[in-house]
Amino acid sequence: MPLLITTVYLLYFTNIPYVYPTITFVLGLFTFSTGLHTYWTNTLTNYYVTNNRVIHEYRFISLARHEIPLSKIRGVQERKSVTESLVGLGNVRVASGGGSSLEIRMRNMHDSESFADEIRNVMS
Repeated sequence: MPLLITTVYLLYFTNIPYVYPTITFVLGLFTFSTGLHTYWTNTLTNYYVTNNRVIHEYRFISLARHEIPLSKIRGVQERKSVTESLVGLGNVRVASGGGSSLEIRMRNMHDSESFADEIRNVMS
């Protein structure tokens, strides 16, 4: 939104060439649509931890499901950028070892620490 407000200011209250408001408008639209896409993708994604496996489901028109058995999990990794820490989001990566490595990446999750801790508790 700040870029779109800057576009309006540059367009109506200054005498600079139109190329600058156009650039800020395109950048604002890009960042807004990227955020909207991320939010929409997260509303269609579910993560489950059972006593046997970790499941990642994505439902749009069809179903895409990835599962990792708890016995094959070799690592749980948490990451947060500065921005994600400020808004309470985080990323969790669950990976299995071995020749055919499986991995589930959970991006922009609310309360990611408790989810990762739940996986660690079920594994022990």
